[in-house]
Amino acid sequence: MSQSLSRRSFLKCAGSGAVSLAAALLTGVSAAALAPCYQGEPALLDGKAAVELLGYATAPGLGGALVYLSVENLSAKTLAVGASYLLSREVATTDELYTLGVGLTARCDGKPVRCGSFAAPLYGENAADASAFTLNLSAGRGAMLHCFCEVPENWETLELTYQPAFAAGQPMTFVVRRGADEVQLGPVPASPAEVGSVVDL
Repeated sequence: MSQSLSRRSFLKCAGSGAVSLAAALLTGVSAAALAPCYQGEPALLDGKAAVELLGYATAPGLGGALVYLSVENLSAKTLAVGASYLLSREVATTDELYTLGVGLTARCDGKPVRCGSFAAPLYGENAADASAFTLNLSAGRGAMLHCFCEVPENWETLELTYQPAFAAGQPMTFVVRRGADEVQLGPVPASPAEVGSVVDL
């Protein structure tokens, strides 16, 4: 069953996730011990960023699924969390979509699948974090990773591994379950040409 998250609900979930992450750190649970992570299980990536699987949306027009990851910069330095959402406005074909971005790989039911991604600031006032090519997240700010994965219609489990440059030695894997983790967080593009309209900043 799918669930719809309003901005208020998203903030509530994000706050709950932050509390869970803090509790895990206080009890000595490392990010590696939390892997693989499921929806609602935030993880600390290389001691620099909190990353959480928010869910996914079916994207039949793209032959796949759109997976949402939230990233919050907990460090005192700027972090390059992914390709800038501005690049998504140049996407015109599925081949361009599924080669967009770096630092993310995907496996569907145990088999490698193509995956493209871009990052966007959570709120419009943070849009200055985005360059033409990379989203450089300032300290204390949050972003959402839009991850487009090419999956068959009858897929069951999707494993998404996030390994940005700032945490090259510590990848995190998130497990997405068809049906159970479905959410509605915004418009889902019906074609590659509409991918650039997902983020309105």
